[in-house]
Amino acid sequence: MMKNEMYKTIQSLKFTALQAYLRNTGWVRIVVPKPSIALFQKTVDNDFYEVLLPLSKHFADYTERILEVVEGIAASEQRAVHQILTDLSLPPSDLVRFRVINPETWSGTISFLDGFRLLESAKKALFTTACDILQPEKYHKRLGLKGAQQFIEQCRLGQTEKGSFVASVLCPFVNQTLDEQAMQLSFFDDPIDFKNSFTRQVTVRLMQALAQVKTAIDNGEENRIIDLEGDKIISANFLESIVELNWWHEQNEVEIGMSWSQFAPESALIPRKIRLSNDYIPVFEKMIHKIKPKEVGLDDIFIGRISQVKADPDPNTRTDGEIILNYFLGEEEKVSKARVILEKEAYRKACEAHQTGQTVRIKGKLLTIGRSKMIENPSFEIV
Repeated sequence: MMKNEMYKTIQSLKFTALQAYLRNTGWVRIVVPKPSIALFQKTVDNDFYEVLLPLSKHFADYTERILEVVEGIAASEQRAVHQILTDLSLPPSDLVRFRVINPETWSGTISFLDGFRLLESAKKALFTTACDILQPEKYHKRLGLKGAQQFIEQCRLGQTEKGSFVASVLCPFVNQTLDEQAMQLSFFDDPIDFKNSFTRQVTVRLMQALAQVKTAIDNGEENRIIDLEGDKIISANFLESIVELNWWHEQNEVEIGMSWSQFAPESALIPRKIRLSNDYIPVFEKMIHKIKPKEVGLDDIFIGRISQVKADPDPNTRTDGEIILNYFLGEEEKVSKARVILEKEAYRKACEAHQTGQTVRIKGKLLTIGRSKMIENPSFEIV
């Protein structure tokens, strides 16, 4: 971070946030005669640290004094000043690192398309972990839980890091239940709130599940994962997300690492780093096959709009046509898409609805085929 940028960041800091940071990271405030200054002290091992925090921006040397406080924090935590400033500029968060290791990423770069796939798989790993907490199921037919979606919406991409290719995801502390609105926590909340937050539940569960699956595979005891019940379930969706993280290169390895927030240190018993080589993929796929229920389809009514139509260009020889229906299902907030094959007359009406943007209703059986969906035996009408 350049010096000018550093000063701009410091000038934007609130002394109240700095005071909360100091309090929540083990600094002790000492009473002094001047009410406009706060004295904080901290002992780390045998090293003693002391900072003076101005409690007003009216001091002529306010920026310099704040910089001294930040430098004192950096020294006590053995981190760089710019890292402390970054933490102070963001809400309290846990940091998850998804690292890809293969000959193509040794330079610290990754192909454009593989980078997008990595981020999508990382998102799915966090999302499915949240779903497994909120609603434990062997297989989530619809990954659309409101609470999990709200958690993901709060997450932010951090800066890429050296070490093959590393995608960093900041997970701000939020409180979340199945139905409530997510509430983001701040520096002014108590450390116990961070420890009990939904975010910490997700990040701890992510690392525990990875360690549990890896250990089971190493010991040849995959059934220990397959047979899990109740709130201990590790869903097939979660296992799929790890396969997708690690699929594109024969010599590929992925490493998922966790940095717990400074405000809420985690037990040393919780793993901080798990590495999985491509050798694990066939066993993951075998477990997924055993856990995932056979597709029986969902009979329902699907309401939405048509985003695409396709058929034989010659209307004289045309017997049917294919459409893509964009629809919402249940309480899902995410738009889903499904292919539908319609008979000639129904397809003609669908083309009219597509052209005018009308809403349509299709009754039929929804099937998942690979990564795509299809509605069989459709009954079509324009709403």
